[in-house]
Amino acid sequence: MANILIIDDDQDFSRSFQRVIERMGHSCQVAQGIMDAFAQLKNMHCDLIFLDVNLPDGNGLAHIKQFQAFPSLPEVVILTGDGDSDGAALAIVNGAWDYVGKPISVSNITLILQRTIAYRTSKEQSRQPRKLKRSAIIGESPAIMNCIEVMGRAAGSKANIIITGETGTGKELFARGIHENSENPGKLVVIDCTNLSTHLAESTLFGHTKGSFTSAHEARDGLFKLANNGTVFLDEIGELSLELQKSLLRVLQERKFRPIGSEKEVSSNFRVIAATNRDLRHMVELGLFRNDLYYRLNGHQVEIPPLRARKEDILLLAEYYTETICRESNIAAKTLTPEFLNALHAYHWPGNVREFVNTMAVAIDNCPDEPFLFSHHLPVDVRISIAKNAFRHDPDKQQPAMLEPGRLDGAIPLPFSPGEELPVLREVREIVVGQLENAYMRQLLKLCDNDVPSACRNSGLSRARLYELLKKHSIRLK
Repeated sequence: MANILIIDDDQDFSRSFQRVIERMGHSCQVAQGIMDAFAQLKNMHCDLIFLDVNLPDGNGLAHIKQFQAFPSLPEVVILTGDGDSDGAALAIVNGAWDYVGKPISVSNITLILQRTIAYRTSKEQSRQPRKLKRSAIIGESPAIMNCIEVMGRAAGSKANIIITGETGTGKELFARGIHENSENPGKLVVIDCTNLSTHLAESTLFGHTKGSFTSAHEARDGLFKLANNGTVFLDEIGELSLELQKSLLRVLQERKFRPIGSEKEVSSNFRVIAATNRDLRHMVELGLFRNDLYYRLNGHQVEIPPLRARKEDILLLAEYYTETICRESNIAAKTLTPEFLNALHAYHWPGNVREFVNTMAVAIDNCPDEPFLFSHHLPVDVRISIAKNAFRHDPDKQQPAMLEPGRLDGAIPLPFSPGEELPVLREVREIVVGQLENAYMRQLLKLCDNDVPSACRNSGLSRARLYELLKKHSIRLK
């Protein structure tokens, strides 16, 4: 028997759908919207979610990953009465199990349930109770645990891996975790692609013989040779020039290369982990990254969430780094006050875990002889950011001036004129929010020069939600 949740505001459809599922012997609950579903899932072990697209409090496609992140890791099937190919593609990209249109037949429901339950059973049976080395990866949130699960699968494979995530999220930690949990006995060789100049790259990567150029006073092995029977970690691979991408592609295909000045090729058996904070797929579309190299690298994908998307890990991170920094600095342990932890939760963390570690180090330096950490020990720029953010979101300090007739805060035109019959709030909200979204998205793309990763970082939108809004307002990327 499976536990199923239907998220749909069409009550007649939901009740009929629920009865069909319960007659099949499964447990089924119904939610009227996204927030209602979140509340129910907190107290429910859910195997499968049937999720409508158009809901009163949001678009179902934009919340797929949030539903999948609940502890039971439910599968998600998208339901829609007005499906299209772009919506189906977006659902699949976001990890949906299937995308089906309404009305849905009993036979189709039966087939989806059979396949989903069989898949989940198989996944549970194949999951080995293996203790992974976490390589200082701190956190227990569903988002980070999902990354660790992918890390474990990648470690047991020989396929190449791409790790994506914003700067400072811990991409190198995950690369080390994959290497440490793999069967490769060799070294992990880190190559920083941002520092590879074209004229020195071949010598650095492939090595050289003695006397092959002016400063080659002795023969030297390249980094790919040093990684024999180990792992090559290509950090920020999106920064490689097209010329170096071509050289790299041949090495990945043949596992052979020729040191500068040598007449013989050298072989090396290594696995590649690449990391980037850029959108390689978009770079391929723009001709900035070779598509053959992208597909050669793209075996497993690990997408590391930003710290602001897993704030439930902040307490564990704070405790771990407080203990570590105090021990390494040979000073007495510090106690984290509730006020200090509240401040850590209130901050946006644009620099992610890297910024968090530096912030903790500064806070501890600011109270070398005090036993307690308070918010005033935090760096000044962090405290200023928290204070500004609190001011912006304080409703008592956001009281608007007198509204002009037919205007909202003197800026947004309302979709009716004085003297007209007042429309229902939902209609007004939809029109005004649509106008705001349209203006915001156009300004966002203009400021970010149509760069999708930059637009996501600045707006706080996921890539899926960004594309969804662009499509909704018929805005094209130039």
